[in-house]
Amino acid sequence: MAIICRQYGLLFIMTPRTACTAIGQLLCKHYGGEFLPPEDILNGHGGIAVQKKHSTLAELIRNDILTPEEAGSLLKVATVRNPFDTLVSLYFKQRFKYQPLLADPNSWVNRSPTYARNMRYARTHSFHAWVIRKCAIQIAKRFRGDPPSMFHNYTDGVDVAMRYESIHHDIRDVFARAGIPTDTPIPTVNQTNERPDRDYRAFYSRGSILAVRAAFSDDIQRYGYSF
Repeated sequence: MAIICRQYGLLFIMTPRTACTAIGQLLCKHYGGEFLPPEDILNGHGGIAVQKKHSTLAELIRNDILTPEEAGSLLKVATVRNPFDTLVSLYFKQRFKYQPLLADPNSWVNRSPTYARNMRYARTHSFHAWVIRKCAIQIAKRFRGDPPSMFHNYTDGVDVAMRYESIHHDIRDVFARAGIPTDTPIPTVNQTNERPDRDYRAFYSRGSILAVRAAFSDDIQRYGYSF
């Protein structure tokens, strides 16, 4: 999903695990934001063609949800996050937070077989094993010519790439540019409370650090992140 605020000419692309739910709630509650698309768009096999929550600008245009002309008229914003940190949150979401959804055949995780498979692996494996496996899959994708990035699909074509680590400062700058009042704070929602330590460094071994550096080097270099 993206959030469009037509009054202010703002399009917020919701990158996973970057406080996007909180910002989306803020935009919808206070600034006329609308989901785009309003519901998941399914393909002919019942899988997700365009997500309600985590669609990209290219998907919105390709599926005629947004015209190129309208997209060009909007201030387009997305958020990035340190890959080392976001992988820890993803693991704990898959291992604990989203596990009950596997029992619901109609849940979004079961409309994405790859995601459901990764959740089942996370349920029975350590973070080290999970992240090594994920990095190996990512490296294999790069050899096949897939985009070598965790965030590029979300930031491709946007005007501003905010940083999760400085989100309160960055959102104020975006709001000022769009002419949005900045007196409403970002709410605290959808935190990964299952994560036992907020410092991502506590979860990594030397081997897993090297694996992430190899698999997500594009994101690390493009956005200036480090371990």
